[in-house]
Amino acid sequence: MDAKSLVEAILAFMERGDSGEDGFNELALRIFTYQFERNEPYRKFCLRRNKTPEKVSHWSEIPPVPTQAFKVLDLACEPTSQAQAIFLSSGTTQGEQKRSRHFIFHLRLYETSALRWFEPHLLPERKPMPIAILFPPPDELPNSSLGHMLATIAGKWGEKEEATNLSSGWFIRSGKLLAEGLTNWLKSAEESGQPIMLLGTSFSFVHFLDWCYANSLTFRLPQGSRLMDTGGFKGRSREVSRDELYRLYERVLGVSPEWCINEYGMAELSSQFYDGVVGRPYFASLDRSKRLHKPPHWVRTKALNPETLEEVGEGEEGLLCHYDLANLGSVMAVLTEDLGVKESDGFVLLGRAKGSELRGCSVLVDDLLSTR
Repeated sequence: MDAKSLVEAILAFMERGDSGEDGFNELALRIFTYQFERNEPYRKFCLRRNKTPEKVSHWSEIPPVPTQAFKVLDLACEPTSQAQAIFLSSGTTQGEQKRSRHFIFHLRLYETSALRWFEPHLLPERKPMPIAILFPPPDELPNSSLGHMLATIAGKWGEKEEATNLSSGWFIRSGKLLAEGLTNWLKSAEESGQPIMLLGTSFSFVHFLDWCYANSLTFRLPQGSRLMDTGGFKGRSREVSRDELYRLYERVLGVSPEWCINEYGMAELSSQFYDGVVGRPYFASLDRSKRLHKPPHWVRTKALNPETLEEVGEGEEGLLCHYDLANLGSVMAVLTEDLGVKESDGFVLLGRAKGSELRGCSVLVDDLLSTR
């Protein structure tokens, strides 16, 4: 099966905005056949589970691979030397050999996926605006999928007027938060009245908020300014609840919770999830106090029982399992270590599962390692 034709089919599916089940299923089965034929460790894994393209008739039957497998196997459909990018999972203290490796052979897919789902959630106006990024740039973290995503967004939508103080920029460099530079940038935004966008990890913002507190600084950013944070709310230093962090965003930056959107993604996937459109969060129907992350129409998500890996019912807690059509060059079906409650059009993210709850995942990893 031809990768080029599949890339074009996936891109066309993304652009159509087609969330129909038949269209998704047909394309998912084509991708499964391609990955079964080209990805040797995955093929052996599927054969051990008696799952082949001839026996699988629905996307939900495609065997998922746990994220731990990306740490020990090269799950690639092409020679790894031909990868256009290699994204590593976070965990710098563990060493590269302890981190997941995701070989990306079609950056166009990754970048289209990133922009296609970011824009309606963070930039529905589709107009450039000044962007401050609280994350190291790609030249410092070349194997970060988040860094590549942020660079893709800034490259298309960031203001580039070098003559003003509001040209888009990166405010973590050489391992340091450029707090004074960001402070000056935000003051310029206040004075200009021009809405701005802040993008970064949750704890990048925590460190900046701490610095503002220590220096008795607050801002009132222009109306329409928005913020995207990503990653969990537990850092090495302490844990900060989502509600507390959003109160601080409003108190220190002047950005209300409705204009703060959380992004959920990982190195092993090529697509992201958001919990609202700026000005309008998504809330879970089961509990209006909880936000709902929604996938793009080229992704499906299930919640699985951690021990049996059977799908749980709606409103029940389980391990999140994503089927991402943009993951063409590796494996489409990825079982995470994240717990969530599935709702019809998304999920409530609960956080990381405890190791003792991953018995089903352990069986999958054992199966994968047995194929080596």
